[in-house]
Amino acid sequence: SQHYFIQSNLRGMVSRLYNVDLSDTRTKVVLGVAAAGTAIAVGGALYYLSSSSSSPSSSPSSSSTDSAPAPDLKEEVVLTPVQQAEQQKTAGNASFKKADYETAIECYVAAAQLFPPEKALEKSHCYQNMAAASEKLGKQEDVVRFCSEALLLNQKYIKALQRRAGAYEKLNKLEASIKDWTAVCLIEGPQKSMKSGYMATSDRVLKRYGEEKAKEVMSKRVPMLPSRTVVKTALDNIHMRDFETTATPESLASEGDRSYLEVLAHIKDREYEAAVTKLDACLLQEPKKFLNHIRCLRGIFAWIMVDYSNALILLDSVINDPSSYMRLKVQSHLHRGEVYQAQGDKNRALADYNTAVGLDEDHPDPYLHRAQFYLSLESLELALKDLEQCISLDDSFPSPWTQLVYGQYQMARVLSPSLLDQVFRSLGKMVEKFPGVADVFALYGQVLQDQRQFSAAEEKFKEAARLAPDNVTYKAHMATLKMMAENNYEGALVLLKEAIAEDPKCDFVLENLGMVYIQKQMYSEALECLQKALELVKTGAEAAHLSALFIGIQCQWEVCEEYGVKPVSMSDLQDFSQMMTPQP
Repeated sequence: SQHYFIQSNLRGMVSRLYNVDLSDTRTKVVLGVAAAGTAIAVGGALYYLSSSSSSPSSSPSSSSTDSAPAPDLKEEVVLTPVQQAEQQKTAGNASFKKADYETAIECYVAAAQLFPPEKALEKSHCYQNMAAASEKLGKQEDVVRFCSEALLLNQKYIKALQRRAGAYEKLNKLEASIKDWTAVCLIEGPQKSMKSGYMATSDRVLKRYGEEKAKEVMSKRVPMLPSRTVVKTALDNIHMRDFETTATPESLASEGDRSYLEVLAHIKDREYEAAVTKLDACLLQEPKKFLNHIRCLRGIFAWIMVDYSNALILLDSVINDPSSYMRLKVQSHLHRGEVYQAQGDKNRALADYNTAVGLDEDHPDPYLHRAQFYLSLESLELALKDLEQCISLDDSFPSPWTQLVYGQYQMARVLSPSLLDQVFRSLGKMVEKFPGVADVFALYGQVLQDQRQFSAAEEKFKEAARLAPDNVTYKAHMATLKMMAENNYEGALVLLKEAIAEDPKCDFVLENLGMVYIQKQMYSEALECLQKALELVKTGAEAAHLSALFIGIQCQWEVCEEYGVKPVSMSDLQDFSQMMTPQP
């Protein structure tokens, strides 16, 4: 009779790893037990014996003629454990091609156990193959488990990292997926990662993570006044004449109405916290003449403070009051649209902008706000049309001019570089028209910087800083310029630290400071800056962007330490601006 001997340790390991029933005939075949012959384990090798009618007996001795006769062996093949493993791996590949993934996995399991410890690379391939078969079966947890085993043996195994990253994403473990994709990109290098699509896939997962994380960030957002620069920028998009009055305190009977005059004075002096405090006091003092002025302004400040629920209550009260001054209704629709846009409700936002246009077709502000909405959607033609209409109604208003030239520049970049001549003509005309407006020079500097005309850009930024020394974003632009033109990170760091000391709540400066810290591999400081910036976000889109940036940096830090690879540097990128935040 024939006897089948399988090493007991192999039986145990295979059974435990993949829940294999070794009594099953198919399993015996998988483990190398030929149905037509006898497999005998000797010294770690299997001897395959053809079937014979003779009973096996002891081997003959060369020194003795009276020893027992030798067994009738027709053929004897000795396979080492490595050869057995290769056979199992080959069998697994054949099963995989036939879409018999369960059998393929069993073969790869057997192969992995047969390969000795010094064959770590080959063992890792077996585990990666198990993961590939598990992926076909939709068993994502097994994919993660097998890839992790492969990576313990071969830490920089790109296939295993890719496949585990994909499984983590399907399991909605996005942080783990991002970390694996970060490892792939850093191990392979930026150029190869871009060409192979690794970076694009990583960006897609980062975007998904950011969008999901943004909901949590916005739900925890504490209403607060942001940077003075941010408040001023928001108010610069409003014709404040809609809120102004020629009334004097002596002509007003209500304390609330008289306090409103103080609000206007605070806004003019950029004392925004005092303005908000006084507006709240006004609402308690039962104003008569300026009630809707107060509601509308307080609603606008609530929008700026990311206090969206109160913003909607206040703005709705103005919209629904039949006695409201028409221009106050226009401003209320515009800023309710801003709230909806910040909340990601684009349809309701556009409806409010369109309503504002319909209420007063001669008011420039609705065209400006709707144009900014179109710019955010990259609908450049619609944006430029509205901006031109806004300027035709009031060409003394700087904001639509800067937005118009910004839109023209974006169109030139997208459609044709030949349009750049028109952009520079518009910039020159704008400088002549508004020689005292800092934002005009700042925009001019950004265009020159993007065109790598660094010396000219520096002159424009310096002029912007001279005209508005309290606007710290201009220092941030000059810091970016130092890095681009001179590779001077230390100089950039000095400027950004000065800027954040002057205005600690400027999210633009915080983000760019974080990016410089990354280049200096000061990851802890970088994450601290981005965390502060996250606490100041105004929209879900900003929260998504910063959340993705935060986790990306955190993963890069971890991967660099764990895998011993270098981080992405500015010089690794084709365009420096990929690392910096644009400020239109």
